[in-house]
Parts: sequence; structure tokens; C-alpha cells
Amino acid sequence: MTLFLYVARRTLAAFLGALAGVVAIFLAVDFVDNAAGFTGEGWVLGVLELYANKTAVVVRQVAPAAMILGAAISVSSFRRTREWTAMRSVGLGPWRVALPVAAVALLAGGALLVAHDLVGVEAADRAEEIQALRFGRGSDKRRYEAAREPKRWFRGQDGKHVYHLRGALPGGGFERVTVLEIGAGFTLARRIDAARMLPDGRAWRLEDVEDRTFLEGGEVRLERAPERRYEFSEPPEAFSVVPGRPSQMRWATLIRQLDLRQRLGLPVADFRLERYDRLAYPLTGLPGALLALALALRRNRKGHISASLVESVGVTLLFWGAQGVTFALGLSGRVEPWVAAWAPNVVFLALGLLAVRRSG
Repeated sequence: MTLFLYVARRTLAAFLGALAGVVAIFLAVDFVDNAAGFTGEGWVLGVLELYANKTAVVVRQVAPAAMILGAAISVSSFRRTREWTAMRSVGLGPWRVALPVAAVALLAGGALLVAHDLVGVEAADRAEEIQALRFGRGSDKRRYEAAREPKRWFRGQDGKHVYHLRGALPGGGFERVTVLEIGAGFTLARRIDAARMLPDGRAWRLEDVEDRTFLEGGEVRLERAPERRYEFSEPPEAFSVVPGRPSQMRWATLIRQLDLRQRLGLPVADFRLERYDRLAYPLTGLPGALLALALALRRNRKGHISASLVESVGVTLLFWGAQGVTFALGLSGRVEPWVAAWAPNVVFLALGLLAVRRSG
């Protein structure tokens, strides 16, 4: 247990040091790249807030790479100080080093998962808002506002109704409403226009209604009423679609929105992929760290810290490349989202375990 804690502490210290260094370099490069746009009254405070939020975002992005680098550096330091040679001389194998490294990677991944849900998603949204509205150009502002434009068109779960809800009211109601009913052959069978649509139990109460029924032969029957009650397939909560990207939603919101969008027939490929990636990505440091550890323990290895840097970068690039390929396949529907999110972890974990075993 003493050796386990000793290796774990060394690995954790190397991981935190690598994380701080990588985050600092990333933010410095980002600042230099965007410094020309930081103008206007009070820009200093705006930049400080921007990079405070960006820090939380960048930590999640680079933490797996920092874990890989930290594992390689800590194990390389054991070789440089001859501690690894001493361990081998008393019959201790690579797993006495690999297990505490894996424990630190799992602990860091769990902390990253919780921190991202509590802080990271809101920080990412706030950073993008400041970048687009405070320091962005006209096109940046338009893209940001368009991505957060409330959804107005909905397709009903039964496939027969299409809803156009132009404005929201307190309590779940809508104003300037149009409901289209689709008939056989995808023809328009009915159109209902109303000034307001208000929830009434599991039904809807429409006010200032114009109800048009399209008959055979091109005739139209129009009925007007100050108020009517309709029972559609969708309850009031069916239209609570939250705008924005799934990566900027907290876990509970993400799951609710995924279920809602599936029931409404909306595209959900990116939501399904985000659900699995939210769990898989923080744990990518584990297989990467094992692989980097095995490389650091290989026989006849030359160099220590410099070799660790090169090996860590190589492992990280391979991992990110594999993730890019599987994500593209997942978004295109060629593979299931859970496969796209977890496949790189599983493949690299198998490679890492095999490599650690062979290093003994």
C-alpha cells in the first residue's frame, strides 16, 4: 500500500503539473490569436471573464492528454532515479506501477465528469456568449443568436400534425399558432389558426380560432370561434425544446431534451452521441496513460523526459484521430452512437493492457 500511494502521489503531481502547463500554453496562444478583437470600453474585465470561463472549458478538453503526459513523466522519473531498477530487482512487475497510475486516471476522470456538469457546460456557453456578443464580428453574433433561436416548428408524434408556434406565453402557452393536419398522400387536410394556444389539462384551449378543412374538389370549409378545445397527440410539455448545442447542456437537461426530440421526430444524432461521449471522454486518460506507461517501461529505452513528451504527443494524436473518425461515423449514422463514443477507449485500453503485460 505504501508503494501504491507513493506512485499515485507522484503520478497525480505530474498530471496536475502537466495540466497547468498545457492549459496555460493553450490560453496564451488563444489570447495572442484573438487579441486584435479585444477592444471597446471595459475590455479588460470582459477578457478576464472570458478566459476565466475558457479555463474551465480547456481543462476538460486537454485533461486526458495531460493525464497521458503525467503518466509518462512519472514513470520516466522512476527510471531516471533508478527506482524502477530497484523494483525489478526485488521481483516487482509493471503492474505495481500501472495500478496506481490507472487509479489516478480513474479518479481524475470521475472528477472531470462531475466538474464539467456542474461548471463546465455553463462556462462553455458563457465563454461563447462573450466571444460572440462582446468581441465578435457581425457574422459571429448572427450565428450565436441563430443557434439559440427558440424552435417554432414541430412535427407531431403521430406524424399527422405540424405545429408552428410563433411566440411563447407564461405557463406553457403560445401565441400566433398554426396547426396543420396532413392527410393521405401528404396532402393538407386541415389548417387551424389561433391567436393563442393554452394548456387545458392534457388538451389545448385555442382562442380566436379559424379552422379550415380542405375538402375534395378544392373546396374549403371555414369555421370561426372565439374559443375551442382540441385534443392533440402532444401534451404541453412536448414543446419545451431548449435551443443550443447538446455539449452546452447539463446532463439532466440533455437526457430530457433527447427524449423529447425523439418523441417529436427531431434530429437527435448529435444528442445521442453527446450522451455517450459525456461519459466516455473523461475516461480516455486511462487507456492512454497505460499505453504511455508501457512505452516508458520498454526495454532499451533512451531518454527520459524528452522521450516522454514525444511519446505522449504521439499517443494523444492517435487517440484524437481515432475519436475523430468514430465521431464522424456516429454522426453520419454508419455506427451506433455508443460505439462511436466508446470504441476508441476500448481499443486503446486493450492495447494498453497488452503493452503493460509485455513490458514485464
